Amino acid sequence: MMFNPNKFEMMLGGSHVSFKQRERPPLSEEERELKLENEGKLQEGIGILRKLRTRALEEHDPIVRQNILKEAHQFSDQMAEVILSQTLSEKPSQIDPSFLETLQDARSKHIGQDANSGHGLPPHFSIQNLFRATDDMLARIEEKAQSIVKPDHKLTQEDMRYVLQEFLRGTNDLTINAMEKFFKKDTKVGGILSGGSVYVELVKKIVERYGDSSLAVNSFVIAADKQNKKTAFEANESDAATQTVIVTDDMIDKGGTLLTALWATSEQFPNATIYSGKGTDQPGGFEKRRVEEHMGYLGMLFQDFVELSEKGRNDEALALFRQAEQYAIDNKVTLQQGWYKRKERIEK
Repeated sequence: MMFNPNKFEMMLGGSHVSFKQRERPPLSEEERELKLENEGKLQEGIGILRKLRTRALEEHDPIVRQNILKEAHQFSDQMAEVILSQTLSEKPSQIDPSFLETLQDARSKHIGQDANSGHGLPPHFSIQNLFRATDDMLARIEEKAQSIVKPDHKLTQEDMRYVLQEFLRGTNDLTINAMEKFFKKDTKVGGILSGGSVYVELVKKIVERYGDSSLAVNSFVIAADKQNKKTAFEANESDAATQTVIVTDDMIDKGGTLLTALWATSEQFPNATIYSGKGTDQPGGFEKRRVEEHMGYLGMLFQDFVELSEKGRNDEALALFRQAEQYAIDNKVTLQQGWYKRKERIEK
């Protein structure tokens, strides 16, 4: 069987993507070279975002970490602007010099940083996927509004759900409930660095450009490392009050990165219901799992504590009690009453 790279990319582009394509005039040799050159610059941009992702995960200072994530968000937005601008045109054109300047600055600034991406795919897969996703959205806009240059009306939520079908369902496999909440102004949508954060910004630009004023996409970026189960979230003062968060990516293979982000998101948004194509987490889910993990460990210590006390090895038992009490304080959990009752029996 012959290998079909387009089919392979569609499989990687999400669970069940089926991108539409707009008809375009054939390119000259010079135009093809410019297209490849532009894609090369954007591929380098994906590399920069991967470096920022790794820096954010490694950084211990919360202020510095937030500055890195904000830089990644701004860079994702700039990349989305370039991709949308290029896709709107019938033929490739020179990339905006302001983006090239930003790229050069980022190249110099992060020259010593390892990208260390958890994603095994080279950057060109991400860029090709993002271009195809953007073309799909524009093709659907033409169906609904007749033109991407002079649309005959602003798109409603129902229209926009059709336009974003391959983002919402094809790639991210969101539930109907999540899709209903997606466009609300108080919903926050996280994009996983690197391609996922660019995809969300593309969606945001499409909604702002073609959607009616009732629709909004409130985006933020997420750095996630599925191997080491580490995450970092771009923060906002309103996060604690946020009630709905949707976590998205640009490519979902086995979903490990998405799951890593999903189960950590409620630490940043403790009162929110977290939606993703790999599951839903209820408010307080992270804290509940955190407490359960520590209580499980204390439960094993308690068995040793009981055994030592039953054998009359009271000094060892009391030393273990002090260890457990300090562990509970350090990890902000409550030592169960059984510890204190048995300690009283020992001391008597």
